Amino acid sequence: MNQSLLKYAIFGCTVVIFVFAWWAIATARHDLSQFAGPMQTASALENVFTDSVLRSQVVESLQTTLLSIVAGYFLAVVVGVPVGVLMGRYIVTDLFLDPWVNAWYSIPAIAFVPLVMNWTGLNYAGSIVIAFLIAVFSIILNVYSGIKSTNQSLVETALSYRANQFQVMYKVMLPASVPSIMVGLRLGLSRAIEGVIIAEMFFAAVGLGGMIDYSADHLQSATSDALILILALISITLTAILKIVDLKVVAWKRSEAMAR
Repeated sequence: MNQSLLKYAIFGCTVVIFVFAWWAIATARHDLSQFAGPMQTASALENVFTDSVLRSQVVESLQTTLLSIVAGYFLAVVVGVPVGVLMGRYIVTDLFLDPWVNAWYSIPAIAFVPLVMNWTGLNYAGSIVIAFLIAVFSIILNVYSGIKSTNQSLVETALSYRANQFQVMYKVMLPASVPSIMVGLRLGLSRAIEGVIIAEMFFAAVGLGGMIDYSADHLQSATSDALILILALISITLTAILKIVDLKVVAWKRSEAMAR
């Protein structure tokens, strides 16, 4: 069987198993206000698109959530990649920043919320800040790991040909660390999405996270599940886009691994 067909066949089987398990658990619980089944969720999802008022609220919330994710992730990339490069290349920077980066990275995402609330208040900017804080350290550590693990013989060869520090970094270390950088960017995106939703659920006034929290609080389980499915689709789409970029950028690395 073709590998692509096998992939989709396995994915379809997992979806069927998941939906069946979901239906079985919902049927056993009986209380659909607390645990909606797949049929109730599908009906609520249809209502999201057919009810003009609800549809308008979802569209507005999606815009807020997506803008927060993109803004927070962009800032994390702009800060995280250069910091990771500097830490991996220069020992003084590494010694100075490593304890702080690891300390902040180890903090649970939810712990950032009250801290940021004190800085920005309950608003749109708070979601961006939390997304940035949660994503940036994943990016820094993966970029740092990639730069740090560059084969020393490659660096020495470049230096023997009288390459300067910028040329060593640009032509040797960065290309060699691209796979680690791409892993960091993908993890950073997932963390940014997580950060925005957590922030919105706590703020309970903005974005898709706020709508999910409101629906859950008012025992609208089916609506809450429908919104979670929309969020999952968005996350899968954004991750798939970055995965395509990853496949294009590090195709040589994957080919090398498969050849072995």
